[in-house]
Amino acid sequence: MKQLLAGCALVAAAFGCQRSAGNSGAPVAPAYRDDIARLCDVVVQSGADRMAPGERALPIATWLGAHLETQEAHDFLIKIQPLTGEPKAAALDTEARRAGLPSCALSAEWRTDTTGH
Repeated sequence: MKQLLAGCALVAAAFGCQRSAGNSGAPVAPAYRDDIARLCDVVVQSGADRMAPGERALPIATWLGAHLETQEAHDFLIKIQPLTGEPKAAALDTEARRAGLPSCALSAEWRTDTTGH
């Protein structure tokens, strides 16, 4: 029994170490994590990377509308919608880290966006 408890503690410790250092609060559901990963990679996934920066908003919005699966992801987008530039990028980076992602390409795009999106 002692060995079983020690094994469970080891597994729990290993699982805890896999979460990012900035991850606080409740664990993120896998479906939400997948949505945040899709959001972070939306420029490539939507094909917007092959368009001029000023033409990317519509294909990105259309792609996200068809591919995000959780209400939580839609709610997150609504929450950060009023933000622009660095504050918006920082909010997305924070959420990506909370979801266990090491980085987020979309936040980098927002940091270089000169149109204010």
